[in-house]
Amino acid sequence: MKIAVFTDTYLPQINGVVTSTQTFAHELEKLGHKVLICGPKMKGGTRSTHKVWRFRSFAFPFQKEHRFINPFSRKLRRFKKLGIDVIHVQTPFSMGYLGQYLGWKYKIPVVHTYHTHWEEYLHYFPLLHKKLRKTLYILFLAKTFCNRSQHVIVPSAQMAEKLIEYGVTTTTTIIPTGIELNAIPEVSILHSFRSRFNFSSEDKIMIFVGRLGSEKNVYFLLEAAAKVMAKISNAKLLIVGDGPELQGLLAKAQELGVADHCVFTGYLTHKEVFTAYAASDVIAFPSMTETQGLSLLEGLSTQKPAVCINAMGVKDILRDEKGGFLTDGTVAAFGDRLIQLLSDSDLYQKKAQEAYEVAATFSSVEMTARLVDVYQQAIKKDGK
Repeated sequence: MKIAVFTDTYLPQINGVVTSTQTFAHELEKLGHKVLICGPKMKGGTRSTHKVWRFRSFAFPFQKEHRFINPFSRKLRRFKKLGIDVIHVQTPFSMGYLGQYLGWKYKIPVVHTYHTHWEEYLHYFPLLHKKLRKTLYILFLAKTFCNRSQHVIVPSAQMAEKLIEYGVTTTTTIIPTGIELNAIPEVSILHSFRSRFNFSSEDKIMIFVGRLGSEKNVYFLLEAAAKVMAKISNAKLLIVGDGPELQGLLAKAQELGVADHCVFTGYLTHKEVFTAYAASDVIAFPSMTETQGLSLLEGLSTQKPAVCINAMGVKDILRDEKGGFLTDGTVAAFGDRLIQLLSDSDLYQKKAQEAYEVAATFSSVEMTARLVDVYQQAIKKDGK
C-alpha cells in the first residue's frame, strides 16, 4: 500500500503524536508499504524529502512549541500522481483538514487517529469563553472531524467511550501506539547517565517524562515527591521534558524545600529518554489526561514499575495493577505507593518483572498489524 500521513506536529518536535507517527511509519516500511509524511517545516534545517513533505509553519501565539501550518504548497500538484491508497490523519487541524480534503477530492479513504483528549487543552485558547471553547471543540475537533473519516482509531477504551459521548458515529477501533522492545543499556551507560545529572549509585530515582504543562499534573507530583523525600532521605526526582510550566515548577520545588533533590533535564533525545528510564528506579506518572500513556509504556519496557493515578489511558495499561499501582488523586495515596515500591525490595522485583511483561503486550509489530487491517477495511469500505 501507499500511505500518506498528515500531521501538524513532526520532528524535530518531540511528543506522543510524533513518536506514534515515526513508529508506525517504520514498521509499515519494514512490511514493504510506502509512507509519505506531510508535516510542518521548522527552523533547524528541516527540509522536504521524497518521504517527508514539509509545509511552511509559524509558532502558535499562546504556545510557541505548537505550530500553525500553511496547507498550501506546490508539492500538492504532484499528489494525485502518487497513487495513494489511504490517507492517515494524525491531527484535527490544518494538515488534518488538508488530508480530508485530498481524500474527498481524489476519492481516497481517510483514517483518523484521535490521539489527544483535546478537552483538557482548551486553556491554551484564552481569548474564547470557556463554554464556547468546549462547544467548538466537541463540534469541530471531535464530532464533525471524526465523522468525516472512513475510520477512527483511538488508543484506549476510555477515549472510544468519550467519542461516543461526543456524537461520533464513524467505525472506531482501539489501537494503542506500539513500542519497540529495545535491549536495556549496559551498566556503564547507566552509571554515566547518573553521573551526568549528579545522581549517586545509592540514590533512589523517581522519574517523570512528559510535557511540562498544567494538564500533566506535575505540581501534584512535586508535592507527592516531597512526601517521599521526607521518608526516604536518598530519594530524588528526575523530570524529563520542557514546557510552559517549567519556571513555576522550579519555584514550587523551592517552596517545598526539595529543589536540591529535583533534577530538570529539559528535552532529551528518544534514546536518552530510554536510558533515563533504565537508570531510574520507579516511574511517577501523575497525568490524568492521557489517551494512552505512550511514555509510560516505554518506561515499563525498561523493567521499571510505575505509580499512576487511576485515570483515562493508563488504567488500560496497568490493568489489575500489574506492573505498578493505580491510586486515587490524592498526594497521600500517590506518595505512599512510591514509598512502598522504594522500600520493599521483594515487592519492587515482582512489579519490575510485571512491568516488562505488560510492555511486551504492546509491541509495535502487533499494533502495526492491526493498523494495516484498519487500512484494508477503509479501502474496502470506500470501494477502491
